[in-house]
Amino acid sequence: MRAASVVGWTVTLGGALPGLWLVWQWQTGALGFVPDEPLLHWTGRFALVGLVATLALGPLHIAARWPPLFAARRPMGLWAFTYAVAHLAIWALLDQAGIWEFIWAEATSMANVQLGLAALLLLLPLALTSFNEAVRLLTLPRWSALHLLVWPATLLALTHAWMVARFDSPLVVALGALTLAMLTTRLIAGLRGRG
Repeated sequence: MRAASVVGWTVTLGGALPGLWLVWQWQTGALGFVPDEPLLHWTGRFALVGLVATLALGPLHIAARWPPLFAARRPMGLWAFTYAVAHLAIWALLDQAGIWEFIWAEATSMANVQLGLAALLLLLPLALTSFNEAVRLLTLPRWSALHLLVWPATLLALTHAWMVARFDSPLVVALGALTLAMLTTRLIAGLRGRG
């Protein structure tokens, strides 16, 4: 089996571990009598860390000079999206009890909820086009341009998490600093490439 396949399958299977751990925590009662909030926060953290880690794979694979590492990007991105969808579902079905009036009220009045929803909406077309045939159908330049949406989606998700944590989260600050460093490096490299 090729190294890229091993990397891809390892990340595909490994991405399920945080979710399985969370289900086990829930089933054993380790999340408390009302598990809604821990479930909500953990799925959000998994999504955010997965999203930033997906972005970090680009420069990491260049620095490591090991092309198979890039095979982790698609499954890692899809897992980040999956945890983001789980985060939304837990918020809507458990936190808001599936009551449309409550969901709508928060979605239209709370900036942090709006930012999270906007991030997820930007990630949706990326998840829907994360297969090889999509590259052929869209053509590589269009597919690549579409997938640049990951940057604003990540920035929106980070701002959402920062607001939810009431502007006091070392994890979010660290992930934000890493994302801004990667984005700045990418912009500088792009400007130099044009010059």
